[in-house]
Amino acid sequence: MKNNSSVLKSISIFIAVLAALLMSSCETEENATSVEKNGKNTADSFAAKEIENSEKILAENEFTVTLAENPTTGFSWHYEIQDKSAVKLVDDEYVPSNTDKKITGAGGMHSFTFACLKDCDTLVIMTYKRPWKGGETAEKRLIRIKYKKSGNLFWELEKIQNEE
Repeated sequence: MKNNSSVLKSISIFIAVLAALLMSSCETEENATSVEKNGKNTADSFAAKEIENSEKILAENEFTVTLAENPTTGFSWHYEIQDKSAVKLVDDEYVPSNTDKKITGAGGMHSFTFACLKDCDTLVIMTYKRPWKGGETAEKRLIRIKYKKSGNLFWELEKIQNEE
């Protein structure tokens, strides 16, 4: 009986260790897919955030906005600059999540870098939409920009309620 008991104990320990290893290797896929809400595909679960540890060195008149995006749903971010003489897009890059793994249907992050060309108090409207299907819009964000050439740049990103 002692042998059976120690064999069972060894098997139990092995299973516990294996389960712990399997659990620790599972990755959560935050912001990878959109949420179904009121019958529409929305990006409510997507968090808008500024790149804090960017490898890019930005000029004092530039800023980057990064938004979660899942183009496999047909939705992608589009921008509309209110005053094109004051602000321009200088970089537009989409990076899929888990670039080392090919996960079908996984989203990623879309970064937009804007530069202020002159003193301004203007807006950029970001629209998360499916342009090919009747222009269905899931979400809108507003970037409020205030810039003085003296080096004072302020911007904020806010969610706009859908007009339905």
